[in-house]
Amino acid sequence: MWLLGFLCTSSGILIGGAIAWAFRGIQKKVDVIYGLCAGIILGLICFEIIPEAIEISGWLSTVVGFSIGMLIFEVLHRVFHQKQVFKTTTKKESYILTGVILMFSFSIHNIPMGIILGANEEADFTMTLLQTLLFHSIPEGIILFTPLILAGINLLKGLLISFIVSIPVSLGVLMGGFLGYNHQTLNTILISITIGIIFMVTVSEILYPALIQSSIFKVLLCMVIGIGIIGLYVKAF
Repeated sequence: MWLLGFLCTSSGILIGGAIAWAFRGIQKKVDVIYGLCAGIILGLICFEIIPEAIEISGWLSTVVGFSIGMLIFEVLHRVFHQKQVFKTTTKKESYILTGVILMFSFSIHNIPMGIILGANEEADFTMTLLQTLLFHSIPEGIILFTPLILAGINLLKGLLISFIVSIPVSLGVLMGGFLGYNHQTLNTILISITIGIIFMVTVSEILYPALIQSSIFKVLLCMVIGIGIIGLYVKAF
């Protein structure tokens, strides 16, 4: 089961990366890309991740995890900017920083997804979860690879990144098989930590730079389009 979870997640991320790569010709219009990505991320948070967290364990655990996630982002952000290698003196370094934080965020998010998969004992629900992992990972792949492609990563590094982000699913499956489905609050907090980190990444590293470098109306319009796209996507799958 851990291998199936890994393969579904990595396949979805690679499909998303391929989509981002296919549209690399318009990536010089960073404001458009970032506006769309911000909308997709916010839509993913509002339409899928938050409802999933609340359904598992309620509002309190969700708010606690969200707050922890915001604090983790602030710590990571300051640490990265204090180290010379992560000082964003160029656009390329800024894209790399954004990609690294997103990679970390999605990795955390994949742990509870794996735990739920590993703890489940119903075959039909397991198949549904695997399909969800696959389709859920596609927009994450688009979001993750957009700044990395702008930074100029090669195919080998892209494959490595997709595998790194998918490994926590396998670890979660093993943890879920050992713990069972009796740790819903922990799962919710982990999911909510992801929400907090990704939200802060979206606002400070994606949306804000696009707003100050381009037309506010243009960026917000692209963001609304992105939210609409992910809304239709979640409804369909």
